[in-house]
Amino acid sequence: MDQEEYRNFAKKTEALVKPKDVTAISFLSSFSKSLPKKTQHKFTKSGQKKIPYMGFIVDPYSLFLCFKITNTSAAQEMLPDGYELAEASFFKNDAKFPMAIVSVFTARTSGFIGMRVEFYIIARNKETGMLSWIICDYETNTNSYDPKNGFSGYTCDPAVYTTTYFGELLVDMKDLTKSKEFIASVDLEKGDSRELDESLWIEGNLIVDYGGELKSEFSEPFSLLFDPNMIKEAVSIPLEHVSIKANSYLGNIIDPIKPVYAAIFPYSQHFIIKQDLQKYAVKNQKDLDLQTKAFLSGTGYKAMSGEDIKKPIYGMFVICYLVLVGIIVFLLLRLYVFG
Repeated sequence: MDQEEYRNFAKKTEALVKPKDVTAISFLSSFSKSLPKKTQHKFTKSGQKKIPYMGFIVDPYSLFLCFKITNTSAAQEMLPDGYELAEASFFKNDAKFPMAIVSVFTARTSGFIGMRVEFYIIARNKETGMLSWIICDYETNTNSYDPKNGFSGYTCDPAVYTTTYFGELLVDMKDLTKSKEFIASVDLEKGDSRELDESLWIEGNLIVDYGGELKSEFSEPFSLLFDPNMIKEAVSIPLEHVSIKANSYLGNIIDPIKPVYAAIFPYSQHFIIKQDLQKYAVKNQKDLDLQTKAFLSGTGYKAMSGEDIKKPIYGMFVICYLVLVGIIVFLLLRLYVFG
């Protein structure tokens, strides 16, 4: 995209995120998570057919830490069916190796607004031969949905992700059981822009799936849609300016406090998820370009709304009410007949 096209793409993506609806969705999702997991999955699938696009905006400064996988057999066990562990390069022309990635960011989306820490293994999809980012675990301070756990609320407290006037990025996150934590700091004033590896950052984001702690029979791969120029490069932070004080995640496959690379994006990143997109429909930059142009040229599509969650919840309450009334009537009749 040229600059004007990207401006339009950014504006249309931002328009998909409406705080008033996110607030309603956050409140109502606490009711939705009481439903059986299969019902939750059917509910989300039904919503995906009605709502074609979901906006996903990652605000500055998103942090990516790359680790070398040392236990490849354990990492392979964490992958879902149809994937194999792959070697990849983080930055362009660098050495390839099996890698895990930790990402910390704040996001504004059509369904939630808040901070997330995500833990990935990079794999290769056997059917397409494409690199893929496999989300193996995550923590968040806002509502969320994943195929295994369904609708869920915040998972960590504290959930610190902020910058200071000293030019540093601070991360301090503990899960609610206090058994796992991730604490790090980064000097944002150090580092230079470097080109990223296209296979990992562009191709890899076209197939995102769930594995590890999030393996599920309901899991289905999805594609992020974006302007490739947006992730062409990032600021490489020298490791001596990265401090990881604690990391309780992925310790069975990596050295959790010794990353190989660190990178930040000092600007907002605009992604969309086409929820009714056919699996593996986007396999290269040409397909990606077609999808983003279709989004730019489209009008009048339905956006995610709190009303979409209210209706089935209200329906559930009505059904429960009718069942309760039926039971009461039945008991009164029995009392009257046999009383």
